[in-house]
Amino acid sequence: MNKKLISFWILIVSFFGIWFWYSLVFAWNLWEIEFRLSNNLFIDSLNLNKNRVIIKSRENLENVVISWDCGINWKFIQKWWNSYIFDVFLLDKKCEKSKINVFFKKDDLVLQTSFNITKNTDLYLKYIDYSSDKLNSYLYSLEQAINWLKLYSSYNKNLHLDKYDYLSKNRNLSELQYMHNFIVDILEKREQKYFIPVKWSNLTTVSSKLPNAARPYRADYTDWVHEWWDFDTDFWETVVSIDYGVVIRIVDNFVFSDLDKIKKWSDLSKNDKIKNLDILRGNQIWVKTMKWDIAFYSHLDKVYSNIKVWDMVFRWQALWTIWISWVPDKNYKDYHLHIELRKNPYNDNRKLPYSIDEYMSWDWYFKWENEKHIVENQYNIFQKND
Repeated sequence: MNKKLISFWILIVSFFGIWFWYSLVFAWNLWEIEFRLSNNLFIDSLNLNKNRVIIKSRENLENVVISWDCGINWKFIQKWWNSYIFDVFLLDKKCEKSKINVFFKKDDLVLQTSFNITKNTDLYLKYIDYSSDKLNSYLYSLEQAINWLKLYSSYNKNLHLDKYDYLSKNRNLSELQYMHNFIVDILEKREQKYFIPVKWSNLTTVSSKLPNAARPYRADYTDWVHEWWDFDTDFWETVVSIDYGVVIRIVDNFVFSDLDKIKKWSDLSKNDKIKNLDILRGNQIWVKTMKWDIAFYSHLDKVYSNIKVWDMVFRWQALWTIWISWVPDKNYKDYHLHIELRKNPYNDNRKLPYSIDEYMSWDWYFKWENEKHIVENQYNIFQKND
């Protein structure tokens, strides 16, 4: 082959190779994420629901378009040499994502980055399953980290871009302080007694309404035991939350024909009896409380439309109203609230997520305690109404 021809093709290949490499480098350097204040956005914090992104670019980005998966606002802050500073704000408190993508668009070019989303509900669901000892241990580790970062507590928003490390550590300090306050809040709430779930009422001393009272009429298809308190009330009496917590289950579609689903054959398993009892509860709501317990509210009528699964509820918040108990007799007109408070048995050997059947198998407070002991000690966990 002609040496000149070979040299020509080598030259052509080299030229296109260099051009392709240069194009990649140029495109890569056209713009890139130079700095992010943090990887996190805290959706329920007025300060930590925003973040700062700095893009290094050869293009003018003052008019760049920003979009992402959930509701957003954003603001161009300033240009510093070839760096453009943007603040982004997460506005959609109902954003269901745990991670969102942010897109910076300029003409046909798109630059993407992402943030982890932290919601208080998720934090509660995680940390209220920890024992107080484990929470205190975590609190101590947070305090150690906060003390180490206190040097970065004085934040000046006008600091120039050469202070990246300072700005990042200041943000890290703020996030640690947020978590510290969050854990302290849970521990403080654990010191409070539960509210009575029916306004102006107090706990009963009537034997048949107390935990462990016999229920012989359903001994063949349940465990024959009353598993907590009844509150005699009027029809449609308002029920309030006994504690701060997270709604984890709502049953609001009960009809009398559901009673036909109760299994009554011989040799029922423990799980069969648990499920039978669940049918008898009728409409119900379950709340995981700050104290590591699960509260079952049963025999409900109206579940307020603003209450959804995974919502946070507050002490004394009106949540639903009372209907009738679901004894298998359509003529039975016993209006009362049945409430159960079940104790998490796992300590810190958590095996999340728990199943519905597993929650129902947890022991209730005062299980197998005698009536005298219950009456004398029930106000150790409940706050008596004046």
